[in-house]
Amino acid sequence: MTTLTLVKKTSFTVASLATTMLLSICTPVRAFMFGTRGIQFDRDTTINFTFEESHGGYQSSLWVAQADSANTGYSNIARLFYETKPSDNGSADDWQGSFGNAVTSENGSITQTFTFLQDQIYALLLWSDTGTGQPLEQYVSSSTFMNSPEWFAAGTHFRRDECLVAGCQQAVFGNFRLDNNSNDSFTNINGGKGPGQYSSVTMAQLAQGTKISYDDAGGNDLDFQDFTVSAELAPEKMTQQAQRRQISFGDGPGKNLGFQDFPMSAELAAEPVPEPLTVFGTMLGMGALAAAHRKKKRGH
Repeated sequence: MTTLTLVKKTSFTVASLATTMLLSICTPVRAFMFGTRGIQFDRDTTINFTFEESHGGYQSSLWVAQADSANTGYSNIARLFYETKPSDNGSADDWQGSFGNAVTSENGSITQTFTFLQDQIYALLLWSDTGTGQPLEQYVSSSTFMNSPEWFAAGTHFRRDECLVAGCQQAVFGNFRLDNNSNDSFTNINGGKGPGQYSSVTMAQLAQGTKISYDDAGGNDLDFQDFTVSAELAPEKMTQQAQRRQISFGDGPGKNLGFQDFPMSAELAAEPVPEPLTVFGTMLGMGALAAAHRKKKRGH
């Protein structure tokens, strides 16, 4: 079971109309988004995900899922982290799971790297085994509209029947606070800011590092502390914007001009390509200066 499929309505109902409108809204015009409307970048972008902690009795795994071209299905394509048991030590500390004990990854590293392809739409799916022994028994999605009765997990036909057609927010993004020792609500813990105010982050926030945390829908407590990771833009080793080059100079006449006499290294920053109108204007300006220079020489 690796695919989510949108349930098609056999008749044109209010619910199907709402779903159509919702999907058209959730299919972004802009190229960048990172939050509950989806994940998308305007160029290939690599993100480092680092596991923080998990809570709750479910045994879960976090996957990257990619949308199909019609945005009617999502397929799991990369497992970032998974629990080998529900928690470190039974129900202690609200079923806390830590990396290296209850939680691991495919390569055993606490930080996983994934490259999101340009203009593709993704979601982060938290799959859970609620005690049946089926690791992909049910899910919550980072994309709110997927937590809806309109979507189901192929194979089990599991769906979020407790949510409206618009879906339920099951993940928060940003610089929020969590308190595992408090029974207070997420909103009160965050000074009156509810989950809806932690629905997306900017590219600048991603560069600095941000948190993503889920409520796995167990107990309907909406504490958003069941599975927490951090996300950060991966540093680029070599980009078109900044490339290191070797520059050498000859030391004078009579040399072989091999340009090896005085080497030095420089960081060359590629300038943005000027717009055609700017180039044309620059050419006109240069032509005008040349004409003025010739006229001045004839005057002399």
